[in-house]
Amino acid sequence: MKVKEVACTANIAWSPAEQHPIYIAAGTAAQQLDATFSTTASLDIYALNMEQAGLEMEKKASLSTKHRFYKILWGKHGMSDGSLPNGIIAGGTDNGSVYLYDASKLLSNEEALITKTEQHTGSVKALDFNPFQGNLLATGASDSEIFIWDLNSPTNPMTPGAKAQPLDEISCVAWNRQVQHILASTSPGGQCIVWDLKKNEPIIKVTDHSSRIRCKAVVWHPDIATQMLLASEDDHMPVIQVWDLRFATSPLKVLENHQRGVLSMNWCQQDPDLLLSCGKDNRILVWNPNSAVQGERSSTSSPPPQWSFDVQWCPRNPCLIANSSFDGHISVYSLMGGGGTVQAPQDQHVNQLVSSFPGMEPMPVPQQQVDTQTKAKPVLLKKPPKWLKRPAGASFGVVTEPELVSRSKSLEEALSQGQFCEFCDGKIAKAVNNEEAEMWKFLKVSFEQEPRKHVIGLLGYDTHDLARKVALATGASMGLTNGVGGESGGVDATELAERMQELSSGTTEPEADLGSGSKTPNDDGEADGARCV
Repeated sequence: MKVKEVACTANIAWSPAEQHPIYIAAGTAAQQLDATFSTTASLDIYALNMEQAGLEMEKKASLSTKHRFYKILWGKHGMSDGSLPNGIIAGGTDNGSVYLYDASKLLSNEEALITKTEQHTGSVKALDFNPFQGNLLATGASDSEIFIWDLNSPTNPMTPGAKAQPLDEISCVAWNRQVQHILASTSPGGQCIVWDLKKNEPIIKVTDHSSRIRCKAVVWHPDIATQMLLASEDDHMPVIQVWDLRFATSPLKVLENHQRGVLSMNWCQQDPDLLLSCGKDNRILVWNPNSAVQGERSSTSSPPPQWSFDVQWCPRNPCLIANSSFDGHISVYSLMGGGGTVQAPQDQHVNQLVSSFPGMEPMPVPQQQVDTQTKAKPVLLKKPPKWLKRPAGASFGVVTEPELVSRSKSLEEALSQGQFCEFCDGKIAKAVNNEEAEMWKFLKVSFEQEPRKHVIGLLGYDTHDLARKVALATGASMGLTNGVGGESGGVDATELAERMQELSSGTTEPEADLGSGSKTPNDDGEADGARCV
């Protein structure tokens, strides 16, 4: 589903995966005119702004250029050491120059041009950064020219070997994703050459003699070093061939579903089972090149109104893809759905034509094209992409402890039924030592009817014996029984406490002899049978 769009005819490049937020660089496409027939050129940077509703993208920076671009790339060179915080943008132009821009200065509206090279004699249509050494840039132009630039010293480029014969235009260059010194190049003549920079010579030439194709693009397998794809822009042979250099006599399989020539393709680095391609048939296809089914397609996106000449996965968020079309639009699609409503005919494009040709009546859009645009459906993949799968087989688990569950149930039953004393008795019976048993006994006392009486008993005292001794010590004036005769009406707790306080302070004169056989608790544990004086 389309989520963002901007009106311009330009070659595009996503910001590197290390860059946040996500940007799209757009360089005005060479040999293309918009509805206003403008001959100006610029290098623009747009912010994706996925958090904002609508299809518009905010232009963050713009730089006027003298020449238009055949190809632009946004590399990560300089981001690791901070010399180029936002990376570097390279552009191949129609006059044979390669321009290098500082992305951070471009975003700050400062002078962003780092340098430009002019060694090529023709238009530079092929660019690729080395995925292992970001300072290495491969460029290709006419007359089989291929240069390898060291961005730390971009004055003296090297060549991978002698020029291929016969001389032809270099339509695409691509570094191997597993071996850093292997480079592939293609030409419209149908030949793909694999170069070994260590040997400084080509190691193999891939050609399908059974079907003459016009090679437009080459991409390497993200995981398998010896596999590559070749795309043909020939309308009579609109195919994508899967090659393995170990069996280079013929392609392993052929992906056939485009009705006209293929103009661009891009292999997802996060999921090797996803391949994007676009062509002259106004379609963007998502393939599974690794499927056992010959030419299996994973999905088909909503067809744009015109040819798409560039299509790319977003390095940071592979759910997003971007494409440039000849109708003057850069569109961003989401494989996960969402986004705004797809517009019917391009009213802005028609209005520009009307303003350029006074008196011209707008040409009606064919009904079939209107139906195709208004009935656009979201892209549906046949299986989840790899980046949504679990990266590891580990998972969290919960262990059940039966003993803990049993204790918890017993506590819940005691709380719900109010059987606190019974619960404490059970704990006392199961106590492993005396300290634990004494602790539960004191807790049980809190739930008894006379907790103070039971606490005194746990401390080793007898309440009746204490009352008798207090009565003997204080005499009949207290109105207490002597514990031998009379009624046993109990002891008033407050009065007992006051009398015991008086005894301890020595303010009350004793009137009776406690006798030699009585004992009261004291700190020394001795018999308290002394006569009071």
